[in-house]
Amino acid sequence: MDTLENLLADPGIVRLEAVLGPRELPNRRLFGTQDFVRWLDGQVRQQEPSPSGAETTPLEQIDDLFHRYSTGGFLAHRREFRCVKVEKNPVWELKTVDVRIFGWFPARDCFVCVFGDFADRVKDHDLYRGYRLEIRRMRREMGIKEDLCGMGGAPSDVISF
Repeated sequence: MDTLENLLADPGIVRLEAVLGPRELPNRRLFGTQDFVRWLDGQVRQQEPSPSGAETTPLEQIDDLFHRYSTGGFLAHRREFRCVKVEKNPVWELKTVDVRIFGWFPARDCFVCVFGDFADRVKDHDLYRGYRLEIRRMRREMGIKEDLCGMGGAPSDVISF
């Protein structure tokens, strides 16, 4: 894939819409793979109480994170999003108390969610490297060119503040 438009037109990539208020407009774009959407609709919707004891459910945490991301709200670097490993064409992680979402920025302010998992499982089994390598493999298999993989590992490289 050589353009952002071609990537986002791929049937395996769907737009994720955050619930916005009547006077709110999206400032950043959010997409997900079909597998990510299945995980979100399946496992996350079934997980009622927070595994960590947080006041909000994992789904509510994701809704809040996606809302703030989409509306251009503040995301705390390292606490709510980070580059998994600083390297060429890095993989990024969006985080809540209970959930980890792995993906990449094909362009500034445009995130593609590829995998989601529960934080305790990712930490207990040290899955960061596996998710990073799997996303890199998936991008290669989809024929995604390097210029659609967001260069740089600093927050200002991938989102506007």
